[in-house]
Amino acid sequence: MGNVWVVLPLACLTCGAFAVYLAARLLTQRNDLLATLTTTVFALALGALVPAFLTVRQTMPSGRPLPTWGHFGAGSAFLRADPGALVIAGVALGLGILVTIYSGRYLALDQRYETYYPLLLLLVTGLLGMVLAADLFNLYLFCELMSIAAYVLVAFRRRTRTAIEAGFKYLIMGSVGTIVVLLGISFIYRENGHLFLPTPGDASASDLGAWTRVGVACFLVGLGVKSAIVPLHTWLPDAHGRAPSSISAMLSGIVIQSAFYALLKVSLGLGFPARTLGGLLIVVAVLNMTLGNSLALVQTYTKRLLAYSTIAQMGYVMLGVGVGLRQNQSAAVQAGFFLLVAHAAMKGLAFLCKGVCHFYHDTTTVEQLRGTAIRTPLVAVAFTTALAGLAGVPPLAGFAGKWFILTRALHAPDGLVYVGLALFLLNTLLGLGYYLPLIGTLFTPPASDVGSETLTRIHISPWMVVPLVILGALVLAIGFYPGPWLDWVADAGLHLLAPGMR
Repeated sequence: MGNVWVVLPLACLTCGAFAVYLAARLLTQRNDLLATLTTTVFALALGALVPAFLTVRQTMPSGRPLPTWGHFGAGSAFLRADPGALVIAGVALGLGILVTIYSGRYLALDQRYETYYPLLLLLVTGLLGMVLAADLFNLYLFCELMSIAAYVLVAFRRRTRTAIEAGFKYLIMGSVGTIVVLLGISFIYRENGHLFLPTPGDASASDLGAWTRVGVACFLVGLGVKSAIVPLHTWLPDAHGRAPSSISAMLSGIVIQSAFYALLKVSLGLGFPARTLGGLLIVVAVLNMTLGNSLALVQTYTKRLLAYSTIAQMGYVMLGVGVGLRQNQSAAVQAGFFLLVAHAAMKGLAFLCKGVCHFYHDTTTVEQLRGTAIRTPLVAVAFTTALAGLAGVPPLAGFAGKWFILTRALHAPDGLVYVGLALFLLNTLLGLGYYLPLIGTLFTPPASDVGSETLTRIHISPWMVVPLVILGALVLAIGFYPGPWLDWVADAGLHLLAPGMR
Protein backbone atom coordinates (compact mmCIF):
# COMPACT_ATOMS: atom_id res chain seq x y z
CA MET A 1 0.00 0.00 0.00
CA GLY A 2 2.98 2.34 0.30
CA ASN A 3 4.32 4.61 3.02
CA VAL A 4 1.86 4.69 5.92
CA TRP A 5 3.28 7.99 7.19
CA VAL A 6 1.70 9.74 4.21
CA VAL A 7 -1.84 8.81 5.23
CA LEU A 8 -1.44 8.78 9.01
CA PRO A 9 -1.97 12.55 9.54
CA LEU A 10 -5.24 12.33 7.60
CA ALA A 11 -6.31 9.30 9.62
CA CYS A 12 -5.58 11.16 12.88
CA LEU A 13 -7.63 14.17 11.80
CA THR A 14 -10.57 12.17 10.47
CA CYS A 15 -10.85 9.92 13.51
CA GLY A 16 -10.28 12.92 15.75
CA ALA A 17 -13.15 14.83 14.16
CA PHE A 18 -15.58 12.00 14.95
CA ALA A 19 -14.15 11.59 18.45
CA VAL A 20 -14.55 15.30 19.22
CA TYR A 21 -18.10 15.30 17.86
CA LEU A 22 -19.07 12.31 19.99
CA ALA A 23 -17.40 13.85 23.03
CA ALA A 24 -19.35 17.07 22.52
CA ARG A 25 -22.66 15.26 22.07
CA LEU A 26 -22.36 12.54 24.69
CA LEU A 27 -19.80 13.51 27.31
CA THR A 28 -19.29 17.21 27.79
CA GLN A 29 -20.23 20.66 26.56
CA ARG A 30 -17.25 22.28 28.27
CA ASN A 31 -15.42 24.41 25.75
CA ASP A 32 -12.03 24.11 27.43
CA LEU A 33 -12.11 20.30 27.43
CA LEU A 34 -13.16 20.11 23.79
CA ALA A 35 -10.49 22.63 22.81
CA THR A 36 -7.89 20.54 24.65
CA LEU A 37 -9.05 17.36 22.88
CA THR A 38 -8.98 19.07 19.47
CA THR A 39 -5.53 20.50 20.16
CA THR A 40 -4.33 17.00 21.01
CA VAL A 41 -5.65 15.68 17.70
CA PHE A 42 -3.85 18.41 15.77
CA ALA A 43 -0.64 17.73 17.69
CA LEU A 44 -0.82 14.00 16.95
CA ALA A 45 -1.35 14.72 13.25
CA LEU A 46 1.61 17.11 13.25
CA GLY A 47 3.77 14.48 14.95
CA ALA A 48 2.68 11.91 12.36
CA LEU A 49 3.74 14.32 9.61
CA VAL A 50 7.35 14.50 10.79
CA PRO A 51 8.43 11.04 9.48
CA ALA A 52 6.95 11.86 6.08
CA PHE A 53 8.89 15.13 6.02
CA LEU A 54 12.14 13.38 6.97
CA THR A 55 11.56 10.73 4.29
CA VAL A 56 11.04 13.39 1.62
CA ARG A 57 14.16 15.27 2.74
CA GLN A 58 16.17 12.08 2.22
CA THR A 59 14.44 11.30 -1.08
CA MET A 60 14.88 14.63 -2.88
CA PRO A 61 18.71 14.64 -3.26
CA SER A 62 18.78 11.01 -4.40
CA GLY A 63 16.17 11.45 -7.12
CA ARG A 64 14.19 8.44 -5.87
CA PRO A 65 10.37 8.49 -6.20
CA LEU A 66 8.52 10.43 -3.53
CA PRO A 67 6.69 8.41 -0.84
CA THR A 68 3.14 7.47 -1.77
CA TRP A 69 0.18 5.58 -0.31
CA GLY A 70 -2.74 3.66 -1.80
CA HIS A 71 -1.44 2.19 -5.06
CA PHE A 72 -4.23 1.15 -7.43
CA GLY A 73 -2.36 0.69 -10.71
CA ALA A 74 1.00 0.98 -12.42
CA GLY A 75 2.59 4.23 -11.32
CA SER A 76 -0.57 5.51 -9.63
CA ALA A 77 -1.47 6.23 -6.01
CA PHE A 78 -4.05 7.98 -3.87
CA LEU A 79 -1.63 10.20 -1.94
CA ARG A 80 1.90 11.47 -2.52
CA ALA A 81 4.04 13.46 -0.11
CA ASP A 82 5.98 16.18 -1.89
CA PRO A 83 7.99 19.02 -0.30
CA GLY A 84 5.53 21.80 -1.05
CA ALA A 85 2.57 19.79 0.22
CA LEU A 86 4.39 19.07 3.47
CA VAL A 87 5.18 22.76 3.99
CA ILE A 88 1.49 23.61 3.52
CA ALA A 89 0.46 20.73 5.78
CA GLY A 90 2.90 21.72 8.51
CA VAL A 91 1.72 25.33 8.50
CA ALA A 92 -1.94 24.25 8.54
CA LEU A 93 -1.49 21.90 11.49
CA GLY A 94 0.64 24.36 13.44
CA LEU A 95 -1.83 27.19 12.88
CA GLY A 96 -4.68 24.80 13.68
CA ILE A 97 -3.15 24.07 17.09
CA LEU A 98 -2.87 27.77 17.95
CA VAL A 99 -6.35 28.61 16.66
CA THR A 100 -7.84 25.78 18.71
CA ILE A 101 -6.09 26.93 21.89
CA TYR A 102 -7.36 30.45 21.20
CA SER A 103 -10.89 29.12 20.69
CA GLY A 104 -10.82 27.63 24.19
CA ARG A 105 -11.84 31.09 25.37
CA TYR A 106 -12.94 32.89 22.20
CA LEU A 107 -15.72 30.41 21.54
CA ALA A 108 -17.15 30.63 25.06
CA LEU A 109 -20.04 32.87 23.99
CA ASP A 110 -21.10 30.79 20.98
CA GLN A 111 -22.04 27.47 22.61
CA ARG A 112 -22.04 25.35 19.43
CA TYR A 113 -18.94 23.35 20.19
CA GLU A 114 -20.17 20.10 18.61
CA THR A 115 -20.20 21.90 15.25
CA TYR A 116 -17.14 24.13 15.47
CA TYR A 117 -14.35 21.79 16.53
CA PRO A 118 -15.21 18.81 14.26
CA LEU A 119 -15.59 21.16 11.29
CA LEU A 120 -12.26 22.79 12.05
CA LEU A 121 -10.64 19.35 12.01
CA LEU A 122 -12.42 18.43 8.77
CA LEU A 123 -11.35 21.73 7.22
CA VAL A 124 -7.70 20.85 7.82
CA THR A 125 -8.32 17.23 6.78
CA GLY A 126 -9.60 18.41 3.41
CA LEU A 127 -6.71 20.84 3.08
CA LEU A 128 -4.09 18.17 3.74
CA GLY A 129 -5.78 15.67 1.46
CA MET A 130 -5.98 18.20 -1.36
CA VAL A 131 -2.27 19.06 -1.33
CA LEU A 132 -1.22 15.42 -0.81
CA ALA A 133 -3.54 13.95 -3.46
CA ALA A 134 -1.80 12.03 -6.24
CA ASP A 135 -4.82 11.87 -8.54
CA LEU A 136 -7.35 14.45 -9.67
CA PHE A 137 -10.44 12.73 -8.29
CA ASN A 138 -9.10 12.56 -4.74
CA LEU A 139 -7.88 16.13 -5.06
CA TYR A 140 -11.43 17.13 -5.98
CA LEU A 141 -12.99 15.19 -3.09
CA PHE A 142 -10.66 16.64 -0.48
CA CYS A 143 -11.04 20.12 -1.94
CA GLU A 144 -14.80 19.77 -1.52
CA LEU A 145 -14.43 18.56 2.05
CA MET A 146 -12.31 21.61 2.83
CA SER A 147 -14.74 23.93 1.06
CA ILE A 148 -17.91 22.60 2.70
CA ALA A 149 -16.36 22.89 6.15
CA ALA A 150 -15.26 26.45 5.31
CA TYR A 151 -18.74 27.46 4.09
CA VAL A 152 -20.34 26.36 7.36
CA LEU A 153 -17.64 27.91 9.54
CA VAL A 154 -17.94 31.27 7.77
CA ALA A 155 -21.67 31.29 8.57
CA PHE A 156 -21.07 29.85 12.05
CA ARG A 157 -22.70 32.83 13.76
CA ARG A 158 -25.97 32.11 12.02
CA ARG A 159 -27.96 34.58 14.12
CA THR A 160 -26.09 37.36 12.33
CA ARG A 161 -27.59 38.18 8.94
CA THR A 162 -24.29 39.38 7.49
CA ALA A 163 -22.59 36.09 8.43
CA ILE A 164 -25.29 34.11 6.62
CA GLU A 165 -24.95 36.37 3.57
CA ALA A 166 -21.16 35.97 3.56
CA GLY A 167 -21.42 32.19 3.90
CA PHE A 168 -23.99 32.01 1.11
CA LYS A 169 -21.87 34.18 -1.19
CA TYR A 170 -18.86 31.99 -0.46
CA LEU A 171 -20.98 28.89 -1.17
CA ILE A 172 -22.18 30.22 -4.52
CA MET A 173 -18.74 31.32 -5.71
CA GLY A 174 -17.08 28.17 -4.38
CA SER A 175 -19.70 25.96 -6.03
CA VAL A 176 -19.08 27.61 -9.38
CA GLY A 177 -15.38 26.92 -8.93
CA THR A 178 -16.16 23.32 -8.02
CA ILE A 179 -18.29 22.81 -11.12
CA VAL A 180 -15.53 24.19 -13.33
CA VAL A 181 -12.97 21.88 -11.67
CA LEU A 182 -15.25 18.88 -12.18
CA LEU A 183 -15.67 19.86 -15.82
CA GLY A 184 -11.89 20.01 -16.15
CA ILE A 185 -11.57 16.52 -14.67
CA SER A 186 -14.00 15.16 -17.25
CA PHE A 187 -12.03 16.74 -20.11
CA ILE A 188 -8.74 15.33 -18.83
CA TYR A 189 -10.20 11.86 -18.34
CA ARG A 190 -11.75 11.95 -21.82
CA GLU A 191 -8.33 12.32 -23.40
CA ASN A 192 -6.07 10.35 -21.06
CA GLY A 193 -8.33 7.60 -19.72
CA HIS A 194 -7.00 8.09 -16.18
CA LEU A 195 -6.84 10.78 -13.50
CA PHE A 196 -3.35 10.11 -12.13
CA LEU A 197 -1.45 13.33 -11.43
CA PRO A 198 2.27 13.10 -12.31
CA THR A 199 4.86 15.05 -10.38
CA PRO A 200 6.02 18.31 -12.02
CA GLY A 201 8.52 17.56 -14.76
CA ASP A 202 7.25 14.03 -15.47
CA ALA A 203 4.96 15.40 -18.19
CA SER A 204 5.87 17.97 -20.82
CA ALA A 205 4.01 20.45 -23.00
CA SER A 206 4.15 17.95 -25.87
CA ASP A 207 2.00 15.60 -23.76
CA LEU A 208 -0.77 18.21 -23.55
CA GLY A 209 -3.57 17.30 -25.91
CA ALA A 210 -6.39 19.68 -26.78
CA TRP A 211 -8.80 18.33 -24.15
CA THR A 212 -6.11 18.29 -21.47
CA ARG A 213 -5.35 21.93 -22.20
CA VAL A 214 -9.00 22.78 -21.73
CA GLY A 215 -9.04 20.74 -18.54
CA VAL A 216 -6.01 22.58 -17.16
CA ALA A 217 -7.68 25.89 -18.01
CA CYS A 218 -10.73 24.75 -16.04
CA PHE A 219 -8.52 23.96 -13.05
CA LEU A 220 -6.88 27.38 -13.30
CA VAL A 221 -10.29 29.04 -13.11
CA GLY A 222 -11.87 26.72 -10.54
CA LEU A 223 -8.94 26.71 -8.14
CA GLY A 224 -8.41 30.39 -8.92
CA VAL A 225 -11.76 31.04 -7.23
CA LYS A 226 -10.66 29.17 -4.12
CA SER A 227 -7.27 30.95 -4.21
CA ALA A 228 -8.96 34.39 -4.39
CA ILE A 229 -7.10 35.26 -7.59
CA VAL A 230 -8.33 38.57 -9.03
CA PRO A 231 -10.94 38.88 -10.56
CA LEU A 232 -12.28 35.71 -8.88
CA HIS A 233 -11.78 37.13 -5.38
CA THR A 234 -15.12 38.80 -4.68
CA TRP A 235 -16.22 36.29 -2.04
CA LEU A 236 -13.16 36.75 0.16
CA PRO A 237 -13.72 40.16 1.86
CA ASP A 238 -17.19 39.17 3.05
CA ALA A 239 -16.25 35.62 4.05
CA HIS A 240 -13.08 36.54 5.92
CA GLY A 241 -14.67 39.68 7.31
CA ARG A 242 -17.75 37.97 8.77
CA ALA A 243 -16.37 34.62 9.91
CA PRO A 244 -15.28 34.21 13.54
CA SER A 245 -11.79 35.70 13.87
CA SER A 246 -10.30 32.29 14.63
CA ILE A 247 -11.67 30.96 11.33
CA SER A 248 -10.57 34.09 9.47
CA ALA A 249 -7.04 33.34 10.69
CA MET A 250 -7.23 29.88 9.11
CA LEU A 251 -8.85 31.06 5.87
CA SER A 252 -6.44 33.95 5.30
CA GLY A 253 -3.45 32.20 6.82
CA ILE A 254 -3.40 28.90 4.94
CA VAL A 255 -6.67 27.82 3.24
CA ILE A 256 -6.42 29.96 0.12
CA GLN A 257 -2.68 29.26 -0.04
CA SER A 258 -3.37 25.53 -0.13
CA ALA A 259 -5.72 26.00 -3.09
CA PHE A 260 -3.00 28.01 -4.82
CA TYR A 261 -0.53 25.18 -4.29
CA ALA A 262 -3.06 22.69 -5.69
CA LEU A 263 -3.35 24.92 -8.76
CA LEU A 264 0.43 24.81 -9.24
CA LYS A 265 0.55 21.08 -8.63
CA VAL A 266 -2.15 20.28 -11.21
CA SER A 267 -0.94 22.69 -13.90
CA LEU A 268 2.72 21.68 -13.76
CA GLY A 269 1.96 18.01 -13.15
CA LEU A 270 -0.08 17.81 -16.35
CA GLY A 271 2.67 19.45 -18.40
CA PHE A 272 1.51 23.07 -18.60
CA PRO A 273 4.63 25.07 -19.59
CA ALA A 274 6.26 26.52 -16.49
CA ARG A 275 7.35 29.67 -18.31
CA THR A 276 3.82 30.37 -19.52
CA LEU A 277 2.33 29.71 -16.09
CA GLY A 278 4.96 31.96 -14.53
CA GLY A 279 4.02 34.80 -16.85
CA LEU A 280 0.34 34.38 -16.02
CA LEU A 281 1.12 34.42 -12.31
CA ILE A 282 3.12 37.64 -12.62
CA VAL A 283 0.20 39.35 -14.38
CA VAL A 284 -2.29 38.07 -11.81
CA ALA A 285 0.09 39.01 -8.99
CA VAL A 286 0.09 42.61 -10.18
CA LEU A 287 -3.72 42.62 -10.20
CA ASN A 288 -3.89 41.10 -6.73
CA MET A 289 -1.35 43.50 -5.25
CA THR A 290 -2.84 46.62 -6.79
CA LEU A 291 -6.51 45.87 -6.22
CA GLY A 292 -6.00 44.45 -2.74
CA ASN A 293 -3.96 47.40 -1.49
CA SER A 294 -6.15 50.01 -3.20
CA LEU A 295 -9.36 48.67 -1.69
CA ALA A 296 -7.79 48.14 1.73
CA LEU A 297 -7.00 51.86 1.84
CA VAL A 298 -10.69 52.82 1.92
CA GLN A 299 -11.95 50.23 4.42
CA THR A 300 -13.39 51.31 7.75
CA TYR A 301 -14.04 47.80 9.10
CA THR A 302 -10.88 46.20 10.46
CA LYS A 303 -11.51 42.63 9.28
CA ARG A 304 -12.39 43.73 5.75
CA LEU A 305 -9.17 45.72 5.68
CA LEU A 306 -7.24 42.61 6.72
CA ALA A 307 -9.13 40.55 4.12
CA TYR A 308 -8.14 42.89 1.28
CA SER A 309 -4.62 42.81 2.69
CA THR A 310 -4.69 39.03 2.20
CA ILE A 311 -5.49 39.51 -1.49
CA ALA A 312 -2.49 41.82 -1.81
CA GLN A 313 -0.18 39.53 0.15
CA MET A 314 -1.17 36.60 -2.08
CA GLY A 315 -0.06 38.78 -4.97
CA TYR A 316 3.42 39.05 -3.44
CA VAL A 317 3.56 35.26 -3.02
CA MET A 318 2.41 34.70 -6.61
CA LEU A 319 5.02 37.14 -7.88
CA GLY A 320 7.84 35.18 -6.27
CA VAL A 321 6.55 31.85 -7.55
CA GLY A 322 5.77 33.33 -10.97
CA VAL A 323 9.27 34.76 -11.41
CA GLY A 324 10.78 31.43 -10.40
CA LEU A 325 8.68 29.45 -12.87
CA ARG A 326 9.22 31.93 -15.70
CA GLN A 327 12.99 32.01 -15.19
CA ASN A 328 13.46 28.38 -14.07
CA GLN A 329 14.87 29.76 -10.84
CA SER A 330 14.18 27.68 -7.74
CA ALA A 331 15.45 30.45 -5.42
CA ALA A 332 12.57 32.75 -6.44
CA VAL A 333 10.01 29.99 -5.89
CA GLN A 334 11.66 29.38 -2.54
CA ALA A 335 11.23 33.08 -1.70
CA GLY A 336 7.54 32.86 -2.56
CA PHE A 337 7.08 29.88 -0.24
CA PHE A 338 9.04 31.67 2.48
CA LEU A 339 6.62 34.61 2.32
CA LEU A 340 3.70 32.17 2.33
CA VAL A 341 4.90 30.74 5.66
CA ALA A 342 5.61 34.21 7.05
CA HIS A 343 2.19 35.45 5.98
CA ALA A 344 0.48 32.60 7.81
CA ALA A 345 2.11 33.73 11.06
CA MET A 346 1.52 37.44 10.48
CA LYS A 347 -2.05 37.29 9.24
CA GLY A 348 -3.00 34.63 11.77
CA LEU A 349 -1.68 36.92 14.52
CA ALA A 350 -3.51 39.95 13.10
CA PHE A 351 -6.89 38.21 12.98
CA LEU A 352 -6.48 36.69 16.44
CA CYS A 353 -5.63 40.13 17.86
CA LYS A 354 -8.72 41.54 16.18
CA GLY A 355 -10.74 38.73 17.74
CA VAL A 356 -9.52 39.65 21.23
CA CYS A 357 -10.55 43.26 20.66
CA HIS A 358 -14.00 42.19 19.51
CA PHE A 359 -14.41 39.65 22.31
CA TYR A 360 -13.65 42.10 25.11
CA HIS A 361 -14.64 45.46 23.60
CA ASP A 362 -17.07 44.58 20.76
CA THR A 363 -14.99 46.56 18.27
CA THR A 364 -15.63 46.22 14.54
CA THR A 365 -14.30 49.41 12.94
CA VAL A 366 -10.80 50.81 12.79
CA GLU A 367 -11.86 53.87 14.76
CA GLN A 368 -13.14 51.71 17.63
CA LEU A 369 -9.62 50.31 18.12
CA ARG A 370 -8.52 53.60 19.66
CA GLY A 371 -7.37 53.07 23.23
CA THR A 372 -6.36 49.44 22.68
CA ALA A 373 -2.86 50.12 24.02
CA ILE A 374 -4.39 51.37 27.26
CA ARG A 375 -6.96 48.60 27.71
CA THR A 376 -4.93 45.65 26.44
CA PRO A 377 -1.27 46.62 25.90
CA LEU A 378 -0.21 43.06 25.03
CA VAL A 379 -2.75 42.94 22.21
CA ALA A 380 -1.58 46.33 20.94
CA VAL A 381 2.04 45.15 20.83
CA ALA A 382 1.13 41.84 19.15
CA PHE A 383 -1.17 43.58 16.64
CA THR A 384 1.58 46.09 15.86
CA THR A 385 4.06 43.26 15.31
CA ALA A 386 1.69 41.59 12.84
CA LEU A 387 0.83 44.79 10.96
CA ALA A 388 4.44 45.99 10.80
CA GLY A 389 5.44 42.58 9.47
CA LEU A 390 2.74 42.70 6.81
CA ALA A 391 3.87 46.20 5.86
CA GLY A 392 7.41 44.93 5.34
CA VAL A 393 9.06 46.82 8.18
CA PRO A 394 12.55 45.41 8.91
CA PRO A 395 13.63 43.16 10.48
CA LEU A 396 10.29 41.33 10.71
CA ALA A 397 9.14 38.29 8.73
CA GLY A 398 7.34 40.24 6.02
CA PHE A 399 10.40 42.32 5.23
CA ALA A 400 12.55 39.20 4.92
CA GLY A 401 10.06 37.58 2.53
CA LYS A 402 9.75 40.65 0.32
CA TRP A 403 13.51 41.19 0.34
CA PHE A 404 14.14 37.64 -0.83
CA ILE A 405 11.60 38.01 -3.65
CA LEU A 406 13.14 41.32 -4.74
CA THR A 407 16.74 40.13 -4.72
CA ARG A 408 15.92 36.85 -6.51
CA ALA A 409 13.87 38.58 -9.19
CA LEU A 410 16.44 41.29 -9.91
CA HIS A 411 18.68 38.66 -11.52
CA ALA A 412 16.04 37.88 -14.16
CA PRO A 413 16.66 39.72 -17.48
CA ASP A 414 12.97 39.85 -18.35
CA GLY A 415 10.79 42.89 -19.10
CA LEU A 416 7.66 41.37 -17.58
CA VAL A 417 9.55 40.55 -14.40
CA TYR A 418 10.87 44.12 -14.13
CA VAL A 419 7.37 45.55 -14.58
CA GLY A 420 6.13 43.21 -11.88
CA LEU A 421 8.96 44.27 -9.57
CA ALA A 422 8.28 47.97 -10.12
CA LEU A 423 4.62 47.51 -9.20
CA PHE A 424 5.68 45.27 -6.32
CA LEU A 425 7.69 48.16 -4.84
CA LEU A 426 4.91 50.67 -5.47
CA ASN A 427 2.38 48.40 -3.81
CA THR A 428 4.65 47.90 -0.82
CA LEU A 429 4.60 51.68 -0.34
CA LEU A 430 0.85 51.73 -0.93
CA GLY A 431 0.39 49.16 1.83
CA LEU A 432 2.05 51.51 4.30
CA GLY A 433 -0.90 53.83 3.71
CA TYR A 434 -3.23 51.61 5.72
CA TYR A 435 -0.94 49.53 7.92
CA LEU A 436 0.74 52.49 9.61
CA PRO A 437 -2.49 54.44 10.34
CA LEU A 438 -4.00 51.27 11.81
CA ILE A 439 -0.97 50.89 14.08
CA GLY A 440 -1.33 54.54 15.07
CA THR A 441 -4.98 54.02 15.95
CA LEU A 442 -4.08 51.30 18.44
CA PHE A 443 -1.98 53.79 20.42
CA THR A 444 -4.32 56.77 20.06
CA PRO A 445 -6.52 57.61 23.06
CA PRO A 446 -10.24 57.36 22.39
CA ALA A 447 -12.39 60.40 21.79
CA SER A 448 -12.90 62.69 24.77
CA ASP A 449 -16.59 61.82 25.02
CA VAL A 450 -15.82 58.15 25.78
CA GLY A 451 -16.33 57.20 29.42
CA SER A 452 -13.29 56.45 31.57
CA GLU A 453 -14.61 52.98 32.39
CA THR A 454 -13.92 51.90 28.81
CA LEU A 455 -10.20 52.52 29.40
CA THR A 456 -9.90 50.08 32.28
CA ARG A 457 -7.12 47.58 31.71
CA ILE A 458 -8.54 44.12 31.04
CA HIS A 459 -7.09 40.77 32.04
CA ILE A 460 -6.99 38.56 28.93
CA SER A 461 -7.56 34.83 29.21
CA PRO A 462 -4.38 32.70 28.96
CA TRP A 463 -6.16 30.70 26.23
CA MET A 464 -5.88 33.83 24.07
CA VAL A 465 -2.53 35.09 25.30
CA VAL A 466 -0.56 31.93 24.47
CA PRO A 467 -1.30 31.92 20.68
CA LEU A 468 -0.61 35.65 20.44
CA VAL A 469 2.77 35.29 22.14
CA ILE A 470 3.77 32.26 20.04
CA LEU A 471 2.76 33.86 16.73
CA GLY A 472 4.40 37.15 17.68
CA ALA A 473 7.61 35.30 18.51
CA LEU A 474 7.41 33.49 15.16
CA VAL A 475 7.06 36.76 13.25
CA LEU A 476 10.21 37.98 14.99
CA ALA A 477 12.09 34.69 14.63
CA ILE A 478 11.34 34.33 10.92
CA GLY A 479 12.57 37.88 10.32
CA PHE A 480 15.68 37.73 12.51
CA TYR A 481 16.68 34.15 11.61
CA PRO A 482 15.38 33.43 8.09
CA GLY A 483 17.98 30.75 7.34
CA PRO A 484 16.21 27.73 8.92
CA TRP A 485 12.91 28.74 7.35
CA LEU A 486 14.48 29.13 3.91
CA ASP A 487 16.01 25.69 4.32
CA TRP A 488 12.60 24.27 5.28
CA VAL A 489 10.99 25.49 2.04
CA ALA A 490 14.02 24.94 -0.22
CA ASP A 491 12.89 21.58 -1.60
CA ALA A 492 9.45 23.02 -2.40
CA GLY A 493 11.10 25.39 -4.86
CA LEU A 494 13.12 22.59 -6.43
CA HIS A 495 10.16 20.24 -6.71
CA LEU A 496 8.02 22.58 -8.81
CA LEU A 497 10.67 22.95 -11.51
CA ALA A 498 11.29 20.36 -14.19
CA PRO A 499 14.20 18.01 -13.37
CA GLY A 500 16.36 19.39 -16.13
CA MET A 501 15.94 22.96 -14.92
CA ARG A 502 16.80 22.55 -11.25
